Amino acid sequence: MKQFFKFMFASCLGVFLSTILLVIIFFVVGTSIIASSTSATPQINDNSVLVLKLDKPIYDREISDFTALLSSSSEINSNSSIGLTEFISVIKKAKTDDKIKAIMLDLSLLQANGWATVEEMREALLDFKSSKKKIYAFSDTYTQNAYYLATVADEIYLNPVGHVQLTGLGGQVMFIKDMLDKFDIDVELLRPANNDFKSAGEMFINNKMSQANRTQVKAYISSIWDYISNNMAVSRKIDIQTLNKNVSNLESFMAEDALKNKYVDKLTFRTDLQEKIKKDLNNSKINWVQYKSYRSSIVDILPNKSKDQIAVIYAFGDVGQGKGGDLAIGSETIVEEIRKAVKNKRVKAIVLRINSGGGDAIASEQMTNEIFKAKQIKPVIVSMGDLAASAGYEMACGATKIVANPTTLTGSIGVFGVIPNFGRALKKSIGIGFDTVQTHKNSVFISGVSPMSSDTRMVMQRSIDAFYKNFVHRVATGRNLTDNYVDSIAKGRVWVGKDAKEIGLVDEYGGLYKAIEIASNEAKLKEYSIIALPKTKGLTEQIMDAMGSEVEMKLFTKELGKPYSFFLQLKNISDMQGVQARLPYIISF
Repeated sequence: MKQFFKFMFASCLGVFLSTILLVIIFFVVGTSIIASSTSATPQINDNSVLVLKLDKPIYDREISDFTALLSSSSEINSNSSIGLTEFISVIKKAKTDDKIKAIMLDLSLLQANGWATVEEMREALLDFKSSKKKIYAFSDTYTQNAYYLATVADEIYLNPVGHVQLTGLGGQVMFIKDMLDKFDIDVELLRPANNDFKSAGEMFINNKMSQANRTQVKAYISSIWDYISNNMAVSRKIDIQTLNKNVSNLESFMAEDALKNKYVDKLTFRTDLQEKIKKDLNNSKINWVQYKSYRSSIVDILPNKSKDQIAVIYAFGDVGQGKGGDLAIGSETIVEEIRKAVKNKRVKAIVLRINSGGGDAIASEQMTNEIFKAKQIKPVIVSMGDLAASAGYEMACGATKIVANPTTLTGSIGVFGVIPNFGRALKKSIGIGFDTVQTHKNSVFISGVSPMSSDTRMVMQRSIDAFYKNFVHRVATGRNLTDNYVDSIAKGRVWVGKDAKEIGLVDEYGGLYKAIEIASNEAKLKEYSIIALPKTKGLTEQIMDAMGSEVEMKLFTKELGKPYSFFLQLKNISDMQGVQARLPYIISF
C-alpha cells in the first residue's frame, strides 16, 4: 500500500508540474502573439545598409519554433530560423531597392546545415552584386563555410584576434561495436551482396571504416573541396596550388597570416568597419537594417503574379511513415500534398524540394509511387538541397527533371537492415532469460532477445535484396536507364552533385529558384504564383506536440553542443524499424 501511495503521489506531482509548465508556455506564446500582432510593418528608410547576421538555423524555408521562446537568451518571437527560400527573395528585393545601398555580412555565427545551402546563398549574393552595390563581410572568426560565403564580398574583414579556419574537409564516423560488445548486445547487418558502399550499418559490426566506405567518403569530400576551393581562389585571386598549400599548413589560420596571404583585406573591429562603410557611401547617417526587419517589410515574399500556380512541396528531414512535421518527412503528408497539387486546376507544375538523407524504405516507396503518377499529369521538378540520398534519391528519380547543386550529396542507392539481439545483455546484466513456445518453427520470427533462425535470416535477406532490386528498377525507369547500368553506379554509393550529373542521376545544376524556373518553362508559364506546401505548423499546434519528448530534447541542444548530433544519431538508430534506405552517417564539415 505504501508503494501505491508513493507512485500515486509521484504521478500527481508530474501532472501538476506539467500543467504549470504548459501555463507558462501558453503565457509566453500568448505574449509573443499579442506583441507580433500589434507591431507595424517596419519602414525602411533611405540610405540603408542591409545587415545579414546569419546566427539562426537555416532551413529550406522559415519555420516557427516555440521552443526558442523558452530560452532565456532568445527574444520573444517565433521566427527562430532563416528560410533559404525567403532569404533568396529578400536578396532579390534588396538588389533593386534604391533604399538599400550595400550589404554587410556578419558571419561570426553561420548556422547552415550543408554546402549546398551556402552555395545557394552565395549565388543569390553574387546576383546582388550585378546591381553594382557593394558587399562587405565581417567576422570575429570565420568558420570554413562562413569564409566560403564571405568570398562573395567585395571586401573581407576580420577581428584582429580572430581566425580563418580553413582546414580542408574531413570528418569522423562514429562506431559503436566495442560498446555493444561490452554490453553483450549482438547485431546482425543485412544488405544486398554488392552493396559494399551502403555503410550505415557498419557502425554496429566494425570499429573502423571499410575500404569501400573510405573510398567513397574520400571521393565526395574531395569533389566538394575542389569545387569550393576553386571558387574561393578565383574570388580572392589566389593561385589554387598556393591556397591548398596554405590550407594544408594552416598558414591562414592566424589573423596576421590571413592578412599577409590575402585571405582578408583588413584586420579591424565591427564598429570600425561600420565607420568605413559610412565613408564609402559618403553619408554619416546610415541606417543599419537587420535582416529580420527587412524581411518583415516585404509583404509578398514569394511571387504572386497570376492565378496560375507552381506548388513547391518541401520534404525536409528523415523519411518516415505517418504525418511527419516541418523537420521530418511523413509519407502520409507528402502523398496527400502531391495528390492535392495534381487535382488543383490552378497548379500547373510541382517543384519537390528534397533535403533528406533517407529513412524508412516503405515510406519512400509510397511517396515515390505518387511522384511517378503525378509526372504523367503535370511537370514535377525536383530541387535537391544539401542532400537527397537513398530514400531521398528514390523520391527524386521519378521526376520530370532533377536539379542539384555541385555540392549536393545524393545517390546512396541501396538498402540495409539492422537486427539487434539483447538476449545475452539481459541475461548477464540483470538475470532475465527467455523460453520459447510456438506453433511453428519460425513463429517467434524476430524477437530482439534471441538469434535469428536460418529461415528468418534467409527470408529477411531476400526481402532486402528485393527492396534493392526494386530501388534500382525505380531509378532506371525514372531516369530512362537500364537496370544493369543503375546497378553498376548504385551499390549504396554516395555521389556529390557534380559527379551525379556526369553519371546521369541529375539533369542540371542549380538551386530551388532554378527548379522553379524550369517548372515554369515545362508548364509554359510566363507569370505564376508560388504556393508553399505543406503548411508549416503554427504555435498552437506546436504546443500540442510539446507534450512529446522531442521538444524536451531540443531544449537541451545548446547545452549539449556538438555531442548532441551523436545523441540524435543513436536515437535515430533506436527508432529504426524495417528495411532502411538512408545516407550512411553524418559527417560534419
